[in-house]
Amino acid sequence: MRTYDFIFSKRLSHRLSRHIIFWLVFLIYFYSVNFLPTKPEDLSDPKSYINAFQLMIYILVSVISVYTAIYFLLPGYILREKYFSLFLILTGLSIFYFSLAWLLMMLLADITTNVPFNQLPVSIKWFQPIRYGIGLPLTSAVFVTIIKLLKHWHLEQKENELLQRQKINTELLLLKTQFQPNFLYDALQHIFYLIHKHSPQSPDSVLKLSDLLSYILYENEKDYVPLEKEIQIIKTYLSLKKIFYPDRLWVQLKEQGETTGMNIAPLLLVSLVESCLENFLHTPVRQLNLSLDIKTENGELYFLMECKNNFENELAERTDDDKWIQSLKRIEMLYPGKHSFDVYSENGTTNLLLVLEGVENSTFIVKEKEEFVLS
Repeated sequence: MRTYDFIFSKRLSHRLSRHIIFWLVFLIYFYSVNFLPTKPEDLSDPKSYINAFQLMIYILVSVISVYTAIYFLLPGYILREKYFSLFLILTGLSIFYFSLAWLLMMLLADITTNVPFNQLPVSIKWFQPIRYGIGLPLTSAVFVTIIKLLKHWHLEQKENELLQRQKINTELLLLKTQFQPNFLYDALQHIFYLIHKHSPQSPDSVLKLSDLLSYILYENEKDYVPLEKEIQIIKTYLSLKKIFYPDRLWVQLKEQGETTGMNIAPLLLVSLVESCLENFLHTPVRQLNLSLDIKTENGELYFLMECKNNFENELAERTDDDKWIQSLKRIEMLYPGKHSFDVYSENGTTNLLLVLEGVENSTFIVKEKEEFVLS
């Protein structure tokens, strides 16, 4: 048997089993509605069960009503909110169901009794067609329609969640790629200049750029990376920037706490550092003192960054730059409800504080690490 034949037969058997189970449950429900004993003796009277089975002739009306509601009324009118047309069609269907139940009642009376139809009690001639032609079919249809609506709502919620996750993943990919073009262009320009003037720092800068590109290409595809690896790539990035701007950039990085076993989204902290450098080194006359303080405590990450330029009386008008907005947007998507982000500027100094939860470490030990200084 071919693969698609097997899949088709499997789906068909699944649908058939689902319909069989549904109608078994419906038969039990229908029989329990028909069999309503008025006194304890009815439970041992065979006539009560026979009468209940005889009344199951009306199940045809309920079957038609249920399938009409599921495959015609629900998709064509209820989901499209055509309620006036639905009311008119339900009125016509009720008349049809009543007429069908009336005919079935006449057939049942002809089979089970010798009394002429005109001489039957009013409760049989009218009550039974109303009960089994309007009441029970519409009740069954409403009950099944509610179940289908709940299922439709559940599937719609699942689909919306899937689309939302796909949207977030797409936006994250776009935000990730925005780090690369400007950085690569700037790095290649500076390396070309160093090689052109035969600088002894050329090999070191090429190696550092290689490490950064390897991190961007391979680690960036992962959801999370070890925090210590992210910190190491920050050091590599800053070392490379120090080679490019030896007289304009001074860096101090301080670590506190244990980072082993902690994870973070790749390039999250690096993008914040890059935003600071882009904001303050965008003109040739500016100099920058960059101070980073990274601390882990009780499963939380504290990232404090101070960017101070040499124009103390100049407000950092670029703190609302798209870079900050993009970084904050990515943080909000990756750590919803588990982050705190604050950035403010005064007299040419920008301070940024980021607190992240969910970077848990089961064996936390406070540890002071050696400072990383580029001067």
